[in-house]
Amino acid sequence: MRPRLKGIAWERVGDELRLVHDPRDQLVLTDPDGTVEKLLGLLGEGGRTVAELADELSLDEADVQGAVAAFDAERLLEDGDRLDRLEPADTERYFSNLAFFESFSCLDRSREDLQRRLRESHVLVLGTGGLNSNTIPHLAGLGVGRMTLLDRDTVDPRNFARQYLYRWDDVGSRKVARAADWVRAFDPSIEVETIDLGVENPEQLDELVGRTGPDVVASGIDRPGEIDLWVNAACVRHGVPFVRGGMWVTSGTVWSVAPGVSACRACVPPNAEPDSDDPDLAAIRLYRNGPRPNRGIGPVAGLLGAFGAFEVLRYLTGFEPPAYAGRPLIIDFAGGCATSRTEWPRNPTCDVCGGR
Repeated sequence: MRPRLKGIAWERVGDELRLVHDPRDQLVLTDPDGTVEKLLGLLGEGGRTVAELADELSLDEADVQGAVAAFDAERLLEDGDRLDRLEPADTERYFSNLAFFESFSCLDRSREDLQRRLRESHVLVLGTGGLNSNTIPHLAGLGVGRMTLLDRDTVDPRNFARQYLYRWDDVGSRKVARAADWVRAFDPSIEVETIDLGVENPEQLDELVGRTGPDVVASGIDRPGEIDLWVNAACVRHGVPFVRGGMWVTSGTVWSVAPGVSACRACVPPNAEPDSDDPDLAAIRLYRNGPRPNRGIGPVAGLLGAFGAFEVLRYLTGFEPPAYAGRPLIIDFAGGCATSRTEWPRNPTCDVCGGR
């Protein structure tokens, strides 16, 4: 291991050093004799082991190791042995990704490690319509190495309010084929498989998840009405995280299921009983029985698709824990797009996840 300091700025103020990597955080260290500043300079150059750092500073190796551990706890270091392993073309291609991941890297995982996880990942995308036509470009830009796309529809004029994968010349074409063409044109290195089918029953979905073996499922399918429960059951059974977004009139939501960790969708009653005393559940039941036109304009689909892509990114890289696993994000489109969170209680007797 050869600790390397990230791109940080520091200044001396009397006997103190002020270090900043992210403006939201500031680290103040006491350094009356300048030893810490010398260590920072050597770490910035990189290429030295802890023993070599200790030798140059005439310090005990244990003391330098303690300082390195303290800097790493503040996420100020990466292991130089885990850097500079990408080809120059990949370093250029993923320039902004690597800069983002630097903030979340440490000695045990470099920014390049996080990018490599994306390149080795496979996402099953259910539906290439409003939601996922916005998620797919984000996944492609991040560098997800493989996608399996499923859809059964054709491109229609009404899609153009929110589905920007398609062009007017695509009207009447099979949607999943055009979506795959977009990904291949954007980045030919991404492997894309298409499935021009709808989902008709839970057995079909279970077979699909088991056969394709994705790392994450991103679902944007609204019908049949039980589809979320089918995807949930298949993903929990196969241990695959499941990310979902959708819209309810003037509210949007993004949620996920981490099998064996979070509550699953089946832990939450999908409908209220006719005699339910819960007014919120009763309102949902009435809403489901009324007309449900698609109100997803472009900015709505864009926001939900971006939040969903971020959750997929969390699962694929582990740069931070899933944010919406059993804790749906709610976006109020009638209230300045204010966000709030709710939480699903995990049901220990759930028929789907109770024994996991």
